[in-house]
Amino acid sequence: MSYQVLALKYRPQTFDDVVGQSHVTTTLVNAILQDRVAHAMLFTGPRGTGKTTIARILAKAMNCTTGPTPTPCNQCKSCTEIIAGHCADVFEIDGASNNSVDQIRDLRENVTYLPAAAAYKIYIIDEVHMLSTAAFNALLKTLEEPPGHVLFIFATTEVHKIPATILSRCQRHDLGRIPLEAICELLKKICRKEGFGVQDQGLELIALEADGSVRDALSLLDRILSATPEKTISYEMVVNHLGVLDRRIMHELSDALFEKNVSNLIALVDRVNDTGLDLKKFYGDLIAHFRNLNIIKQCGPDHPAVNLTAGEKKQIHTRVAQMPEAYLGHLLQVLLTDEDMVKRTSHTRIAIETVLFKLRQVRAGASIDRIIAQLDLLAQQMKSGETMPDTPPDIRPSPPAGDQQMPSGPIQESPPAYAAPAALSPGPDQIRETADEPSPEPPRTWDGFLTRIEPLMPFMHVLLTRGQIASETQDTLEVHLSDCTQFDRKRLKDKQGELEKQCRKFLGKTLKIHVASRARPLALAQEKAKDAKALQAAASHPLVQTAKEIFNGEIINM
Repeated sequence: MSYQVLALKYRPQTFDDVVGQSHVTTTLVNAILQDRVAHAMLFTGPRGTGKTTIARILAKAMNCTTGPTPTPCNQCKSCTEIIAGHCADVFEIDGASNNSVDQIRDLRENVTYLPAAAAYKIYIIDEVHMLSTAAFNALLKTLEEPPGHVLFIFATTEVHKIPATILSRCQRHDLGRIPLEAICELLKKICRKEGFGVQDQGLELIALEADGSVRDALSLLDRILSATPEKTISYEMVVNHLGVLDRRIMHELSDALFEKNVSNLIALVDRVNDTGLDLKKFYGDLIAHFRNLNIIKQCGPDHPAVNLTAGEKKQIHTRVAQMPEAYLGHLLQVLLTDEDMVKRTSHTRIAIETVLFKLRQVRAGASIDRIIAQLDLLAQQMKSGETMPDTPPDIRPSPPAGDQQMPSGPIQESPPAYAAPAALSPGPDQIRETADEPSPEPPRTWDGFLTRIEPLMPFMHVLLTRGQIASETQDTLEVHLSDCTQFDRKRLKDKQGELEKQCRKFLGKTLKIHVASRARPLALAQEKAKDAKALQAAASHPLVQTAKEIFNGEIINM
């Protein structure tokens, strides 16, 4: 086949061509310039982020005829052989299929031989975490002290599976997911080179679906370019050919939820179901969408944790500007709580609709800042003696909350969608009445005393509820406690004075507390042995023996 897929055709050939991994490429360039290249390196990160690509570029940089150099020429024999994949001194090994100890032993023997033509013998082991434990152990000594002409470059997506003894012998470089904007810019350049026109929204959707992987993004773009004869890529074409979720549905769904429009909510779920998309994946996308709403509300649209395009961030920021933070957080909490139900059920659509019904019932309460501002105003007016209005102040959030969709025309004055409770803004007379009402006094009994000390001394309250009144006179109350631990005794001793003070104040009596000591295991054993000895002596008494003989009986119980 003469056709090359985009992922191979546009594979980076120099460090400058690598997208989104400048922290790694800069380190490697400086290491080459300063002659500080480690003999064993480990590249780790998600799939499609450039681990093997950087390993190949490093191999070219070390074996280029003008090198070692941070800018391989890509023209010499060594560079062209590495690009073609048949260089005699650069070995690319798949760790998944070459994971036995015998294969690593062969590698260990081969490293002793000098390179055939290049300056270095380089071993690139992809998916190195797939090697067996015995294979890793066989590699340890060679990896620690390899010959001067050997370089090991490992690549893995699951670094946690690599033994610590291997990690400690490697220089580790962590590759991150590629930013959305960087992937979009790369796709745009490739489309121009391929002679295709494209809408930015279409490329953004491809980049979102790639989830930070350049290789995945190029594979998706390759699929779209093969599907269109018009040399133009539209947003609708990407949605239809890739079978991905239309991002506009998410915004329509959140708007319908904010407006409490049940009809639109069900219609949108029906649309998603008709497209044949996996509803469980749709629910995961819904959680991610409300996560973005919360982060943009709390941290602003420019926070790096939100992996969306600038236009979509701006749209969300405008939409949630007047939403209470607690309301958005509650919506996300409900979605996360019911995620397990949606994943486990065989009736996924019904489960999602049930969750949406529950989300609709979440009320967007008044903003805490607005309530505090109104209460501060109320306090100032009371302090200055101003007359308060008979009706409570209008404390309500800005988002629409009616059961019907908001009109597009000018907004007319209407009752508040979420009126705060009247108790938040009482009039001055009402406040004075509340302040003058005394709290109910508990009865002056032992139970009333326990009720009295509960908010003051909660631990003592719990401890004394296990006690029993042994005696009570006009001046004294004696309480016995049993089953107390050493910790209970210490706390009781510390609080004894305060308890007596509270008792005199409330009951007018002196409180005496007696704690029954726990019998030690040794004392109990000695007591049981003593009782058994006494029973045995009684049974062997001459009178008892005579009675047994006269009545021809036996001792049943003593």
